[in-house]
Parts: sequence; structure tokens; C-alpha cells
Amino acid sequence: MITESTVQAEFHGGRARVGPLTWGQQGTWDGIHEWLPEVKPFFVLTRWLPVPLLLGVGDVLEQISELLLRHESLRTLFHPSPRGDATQEVLASGALDVSLFDRPADDPVEFTGIVTDCLVRAGATAFDHDKELPVRISLALHEGIPVLVVLGVSHMAADHTGTELLVAELAAMLKARADGKPMPAAKPSAQPVDLATRQNSPDGQLLNIEATHHLREQLARMPSEPAPARAVPLSPRFVRGEIESDVLPVAVRSAARRLRTTTSVVLLSITTALLRCFCPGPAYRLDIMQSNRLAPDLFNAVTTMNQAVKTVVALDIGSFDEAVRRSAAAMAAAKRHARYDSRLAREVLRDVALPPGCQVNDMWSTLPRARGTAPGDPAATALTWPERTAHEDMALYLDTGGTADRMRLSLMADTALLPPGDIEAFLVAFERTASALAVSDVALERVAEVFAEHRSSSSIA
Repeated sequence: MITESTVQAEFHGGRARVGPLTWGQQGTWDGIHEWLPEVKPFFVLTRWLPVPLLLGVGDVLEQISELLLRHESLRTLFHPSPRGDATQEVLASGALDVSLFDRPADDPVEFTGIVTDCLVRAGATAFDHDKELPVRISLALHEGIPVLVVLGVSHMAADHTGTELLVAELAAMLKARADGKPMPAAKPSAQPVDLATRQNSPDGQLLNIEATHHLREQLARMPSEPAPARAVPLSPRFVRGEIESDVLPVAVRSAARRLRTTTSVVLLSITTALLRCFCPGPAYRLDIMQSNRLAPDLFNAVTTMNQAVKTVVALDIGSFDEAVRRSAAAMAAAKRHARYDSRLAREVLRDVALPPGCQVNDMWSTLPRARGTAPGDPAATALTWPERTAHEDMALYLDTGGTADRMRLSLMADTALLPPGDIEAFLVAFERTASALAVSDVALERVAEVFAEHRSSSSIA
């Protein structure tokens, strides 16, 4: 029988500070409280990693304690104010509860089941940010020996990239401990309170002004009506379809080299080509999520920095080359204007009725790629239906993630616009278009044909 217990990872000697939220934290804070008491998947980012052999629970706890000291975002409390915003308080010392799940040798439960249970627990309840540190950690043990670490990180503490940085850093620290080598040095990076101070400076306010001008320009081009319904919506109305593909990483990188552009631009161009298949207007609202990690001291920052840039994508294009040119311009503008005070932007939007559109969040292109890896035979592309929900702000959410060599392409869609069979067709056509672009130009008409060929009455379990 699996036994459960709790130990603590203590931290001492850090820097205690109080400051305002960064723009990224403020946007996340508002997003979380917009949906509460409903707990949305973006509230908590979950990951797991193996523990090297020969390490004990005490060894793992020491590395967790060091991780907490290195990253102020992990030892921060967020205190709400009467105005609805918050301040962040960085603790100099304290303790984090760590859950232990110890499996005896004769227990039939697989570690995959234990990890799945820990991941579900980590994301099932919203963080009480006023009293709870924004990270939840569990250890899966076998006869008292640590086997796996499971992390649940609040989006207030880290975004996707920040969470990947945490996992990579903790893995390197555990390996060094197991090998008897010195702990890897912490990589220099800005802490959230430092970033908030920078954003409140005159230079930060200039970024705000420029972002506001860009927002007003996009609003002038924004279509006034949403794309028309194409089907009777399901209940719950929104469905997420997802593929995991070994083909996409290779194809997208090859296409980017051939087209002399970036992988993000290739992904956005394919998205644009597919939107034309079911959106009849000359333009469509498309929000680009940006990671805001352009400055050197932000490359390794563990905090939440993503912000969405509201923009408009032109659908009245004559060729895929034109889609690439327009996507490159849109992506460059998004990078320039992705740092802003979301509450100021909300004031600009106060009397504007925005149509639901598509949000694109390319997290895959930010992943580091291992050097010298030789691709093997690609595994089969797998399709799943991981999520259904009743309410969303946008009609479409397109996310990329996964690993450097296996991309996860995810589309959450309003089933009035894209029923499940069309969601599946979108994902299949996306992969096939990327594969074709890797070797030659692709006609927009061919993209539409591939989408039409794969439409079906797909059922979801």
C-alpha cells in the first residue's frame, strides 16, 4: 500500500523584498481572478523529472531549497489590495511542504499512475497566493528511495519558458549531486521585483505609449463581426484537439531555412492559410502571445512574462509567400509592442466590442535544441482530445509545445465554428502543409484542398 507523508524544504538567507507586480504578473493575476472560482488549466503548469540513482530524500530536499533561494518568484506571496491589484512579498526564509508518495516493492501501482495522480492534484485547486508559496512539489519514492519529482508551478511564478528553465536547472543540480560534482552556478537573470521597477521607469512608460499606439492601429483594422457559425455547437461548447508529431519539428525547421525566416513565422503563416478555409472575411482578429525575453538578463528569468498582442491578420492574400511576408511583419510588430501595462490597455478597450478570434501561443520555438542529436525514424502522429469546456474568451486557441524533437500542436475551438471533425482536419492539414513547405512552395488552394479532404464526422471519447 502506498504511504503518504509530508516533509519540508527549508530556505534561509534569501533577500526579503516588497514591490508591485510586473506587467506579466498583473495580466496573469487579472486572468486568474476573471475565471475564479473555476480553475482553468493555465493557472498551474505541471512537470515531472526523474531523480538520479543513489540520491536520498534529504539530497533532493537540499536541491529544492537551493532552487527556492535562487528564484525569488518561488518564495513570493501575492497580497491583494482593495483596488483589485496586488503587491508581491519575497520571503527571505521559510519552508515549502513537499508531499511524499512511497510505493513498497510489492505494490502493483505503476509510477505512471502515481505521477498522473500528483499532476492532477497539483492543478486541481487554485493557489491561495496570499498565504501559499506558488509552487507545489511531490516526490514519488520506491521503498524510501526518490524516483521522480513532480512540480506544479503557479502561473504567477512562471510561464511556460520559466517552468522549463526550472526543470532543466533542478535536473542539472540533482545530476551534479549524484555525480559528486559542484552544484551548477545560477545563471544571471532579473528577478520579478527588479523587472517591475524597470517597467515603472520612464523607459518602461515609453514602451507603454508605443504599445498603446500599436493597439489603436490594430483596432482601426479590426473586423466588427465574428466569423459566422458553421455547425450546431456541442455541449460543452469548446473542444481541444491535440496532435504530437515527430514530423512537425523537422518540417518547420526545414521550411524556415528554405524561406529564410523563423519557425514562429512559418507556424503563423500556416495558421493564416488554414484560417482562410473557414473565415470568409478579408481580415480576422489574431492575438499573438509573446514571451518578452529579448533582453539578455531575461533569457533565464523565472517569472511570468507572456503577454498577448492584439493584431489583425489579412486573409485576402494571393500566395503563401505573401502570407509569410505578412506573418513576418506581424511577428516583428508583436515583439516590439508586447511589453505593456495590461490595465492601461484595458482602458483603451473599455468601449470596444472585440470579436472573438484566434490566439496563437508558440511555446515550441522557445525550446532549446540539444546539440548533435540525430533524428531517428519518426513515431506515428498521435491525436487526442484532452479538454472540453463551456466558456472561453476566444473562438480559437492554437498552442505549440512539447519537446525540441516532438511537437505538441493543440487547437481549442468553438465547435460552432469548427466541429471536432474540422478540428482534426485543421491539425492534419497543418502537419501536411508544413511537410510540403519543407521542400517546395505551396499554393493556398492546396492548403484548402487538404483541409477539405480530411474533414470528417470525427467523434470524441
